[in-house]
Amino acid sequence: MLWLLALSAAGGLGYLLGSLPTAYLVAQRVGGTFADIRLAGDGNAGAANIGHMLGSRWGVLVGTVDIVKGAVPVLFFNVLAGSWDTVSGLGLLSGAAAIGGHVWPVWLRFRGGRGAATAVGVTGAVLTGPVLLVALPALAILWRTRSTTLTLAFVYVSSIILGRILFDVSWGIICYCVGLFIVVGAVHFWSLKFRSRPAESVSISPLP
Repeated sequence: MLWLLALSAAGGLGYLLGSLPTAYLVAQRVGGTFADIRLAGDGNAGAANIGHMLGSRWGVLVGTVDIVKGAVPVLFFNVLAGSWDTVSGLGLLSGAAAIGGHVWPVWLRFRGGRGAATAVGVTGAVLTGPVLLVALPALAILWRTRSTTLTLAFVYVSSIILGRILFDVSWGIICYCVGLFIVVGAVHFWSLKFRSRPAESVSISPLP
């Protein structure tokens, strides 16, 4: 019974943190009460769409919060297990649940973002050393390309590779991170190809 409660707590906490609709709330706050980011731009409730519609500073803010949403539950359960840099099973479960909460938030009728930034947060908590190692190159890519999608993909893939080559991360953790990458990639593809959107896309901009 105790293990079931622990699993429920890890999954529930991760989902609740991940489901915080950062992009939606920022769009409502900055763009006006009726500004639904899911009806603007590419219809994605995430940092990239916020940056495109409201400006880069708001996109960076949303992306940062979304990354933190993924990292916090993992680190929390890692600390409970003994140390922040000791990866625990509950931490891994909580991180996966956070991504699920971001993609399918109950508050937005299960239509959220694509989970890329939150997945990077989870990866940062699991592969802290590799992520820190690629942080500066990632910022350079973001500055050069202005593409959050490309930047996050670079962080994710390079961290997994460096984690195995330079930090001798276990194959179990590598497979976990690769699995998250595949899931996020599938969600991204599905969102672009199959997600239904209104016939007319609205335009939002910061309030004066």
